[in-house]
Amino acid sequence: MDNYKSWNDIGKEIRDAVEDALETGNFRDLGDVVVDTVTDTVKNVTSRVGQAVSGFTVENQTEKWESATRARKQAQEKQIQEQKMRETELAAKRAPFRKVGQISSVLYKVFGGIGTGIMGVLSAIFLGIAIGSGGGWWVVFSVLAMALAFFAGMISVGCDQKKRLNLAEKFLHLAGNKHYINLEELSLYTNKTHKFILKEIRKMLSAGHFPQGHLDKQESCLMLDDKIYMEYLDIEKQRVLLEKEQKAQALKNAASGRTREQKAESAADVVRETVNGGNDELESIISEGQECIRKLRNMNDNIPGEEISAKLFRLENLLKEIFEALREHPEQRHQMKKFMNYYLPTTLKLVEAYEEFDELSAQSQEILEAKAEIEKTLDTINSAFVELLGRMHRDTAYDVTTDAQVLQTMLAQEGLAGQDVFARVK
Repeated sequence: MDNYKSWNDIGKEIRDAVEDALETGNFRDLGDVVVDTVTDTVKNVTSRVGQAVSGFTVENQTEKWESATRARKQAQEKQIQEQKMRETELAAKRAPFRKVGQISSVLYKVFGGIGTGIMGVLSAIFLGIAIGSGGGWWVVFSVLAMALAFFAGMISVGCDQKKRLNLAEKFLHLAGNKHYINLEELSLYTNKTHKFILKEIRKMLSAGHFPQGHLDKQESCLMLDDKIYMEYLDIEKQRVLLEKEQKAQALKNAASGRTREQKAESAADVVRETVNGGNDELESIISEGQECIRKLRNMNDNIPGEEISAKLFRLENLLKEIFEALREHPEQRHQMKKFMNYYLPTTLKLVEAYEEFDELSAQSQEILEAKAEIEKTLDTINSAFVELLGRMHRDTAYDVTTDAQVLQTMLAQEGLAGQDVFARVK
């Protein structure tokens, strides 16, 4: 098996040496044989144990240490990757932001502090000299005093930059993922006045803390990215256009009842419009609206949910009232074009989609979210249709009021009403 002697060989050598000593009577060599045999045995055993221990401490321990090192490095790399992923996700959600003044504020305070200390000592020294000697030493003291004020100003600038950076980071945190926040909310959160918040935001925008930051026209809302600001501009443009349309319609209605001749001309226009097919257009709109109501009722019967059914029932009643008001006041049919061409068909498509989703046996998370969004949209649609119905009644009330005032004026001018009525009309 190996080059080392076995225990049987060692015993045989000692036994042979003893027998030889007994036969010859020479015991002098016996001790040498025993000593040599034992010595060789000890050396062999020590060598074997040394090799075993050496193999254990060098090879096994090295392998275990390398394995532990690799595991530790893998864990560290995984932790670093997870941290980078979290930072990337957080940066994607946060609005664009720059830490302007993070370094410069420290430099201002450090160099300002050093300069203030040196100039303070020199100013005190030369102030004493100037008091004692007078003359040109006062000029030297004045220069040192101005330098002292300059360095003290550097400290103030650094402190202001640091405070503004901290406040900007707080505003960013309060805005969160929605990327906009009202100044009134910032005022409540920070316990500062609206004037102070507005002043600081202007400084932040000027310094570049929010590279895509904008204030609205009324300076009441801070928007932190260009996407939100463009949406605001679109809404503002639509609001301005709507106001212009309302003003134009109000002027048109007011002008239509100023004089009897204008009323007569308006009545003639209505008659001509009716002759040219106005009634046919009205009946077509009402017929189409009734068909939409019928489809809506059928889809409502197929949807078992109580909450959505209540919203659809409310929508059905609103549509009935709108078309009844249109039948009573056909002159308002020109306002129904966008309602008939877009709002109503789109509403039916949403309800049809909800009906299809509701019939599915497996309701995934995406389907549930889509249904919830449609239900929320129905609330908005109902509110919009209520506003449309109210606007139709307001226009009718305005026309009636105008007709009454014109009639009172005409009766008073013809002497068919009392003097007090004529005075009140004037």
